[in-house]
Amino acid sequence: MEINMEIEIMENIDDLIKKIQPYFSELSVGDFMSSPVVTIQENQTVLYAKELMRSWRISGLPVVDDEGRLKGIISIEDIIHALENGALESSISEKMSKNVVFLFKYDKIMDAFKKFEMYGYGRFPVIDEIDHHVIGIVTKQDLMLALLKKLSILYVHDARREEFVGVDIYRSVPKNVKIERTEFEFQIDYKDISLSGTGASELKRFLISKNFSPKFVKRIAIATYEAETNVVIHSNSTGRIKAYVEPEFVEVRVNDNGKGIENIEMAMRDGYSTAPDYVREYGFGAGMGLSNMKKCADRMIILSSKGNGVFVEMHFWRHEDEN
Repeated sequence: MEINMEIEIMENIDDLIKKIQPYFSELSVGDFMSSPVVTIQENQTVLYAKELMRSWRISGLPVVDDEGRLKGIISIEDIIHALENGALESSISEKMSKNVVFLFKYDKIMDAFKKFEMYGYGRFPVIDEIDHHVIGIVTKQDLMLALLKKLSILYVHDARREEFVGVDIYRSVPKNVKIERTEFEFQIDYKDISLSGTGASELKRFLISKNFSPKFVKRIAIATYEAETNVVIHSNSTGRIKAYVEPEFVEVRVNDNGKGIENIEMAMRDGYSTAPDYVREYGFGAGMGLSNMKKCADRMIILSSKGNGVFVEMHFWRHEDEN
């Protein structure tokens, strides 16, 4: 089921990229590549590569020499072959693919798209044109996110990504894909502003019952409260809060089908608000909601456009001081 879902998501991404990439031909690979990159040296073992991929949840690693120059690629397929042959202790240089397809920083988005279509790979390393040092990596998700940002309908904040990039960063699922692991769900009623925050309170109670620490739960509750309040104040539409829970991770999605956000970049500015006067009389609408959500979440995605509602996805990892 997960494989079918992943295939459907990737097909949606391909269709979207095909439709809109010609309008952004000026974009270069350096504008949307992920950097720095998780790499591995050629003298390491295949077993070490397997554990590194598992830890970072990635399906391939650029292989570099002591100077950081690209020497090859080791993929999940290479790991599987090594497992089948009892060769996990072999050096990566023996098992890696040496004929690597790569991109340069100044290649255009059309060049990247053509290589994805031609080779069918999930990612390409980006190298320096002079020394062939690995300086980035590009996935289909990176392509899609770059195009959506240019269209001003997407905002992505990732605190962990800012420190070190290499994990699978795009976990959002299209609306037509069903997920069976919902842990928490709450319907937001926009008609009574005095009830704003009820869903966040219910989620807080739910997470405490799952033995998450109060400090961790507080961070999630604050961000959810702000997202819920935005639905009540701005959407003129009912909304929904959904939460997915893992031992070290909580994902919260808040969406509505209302008026949407015309300019996400402007909406992210502290103090910017379109709340009417009667809402301000209740003490809401100070323009800090999205900013507070960004501060609390380790990663936040906002997908919206005028007249098409708002979809917010927030990721929360338990920090060491929150255990």
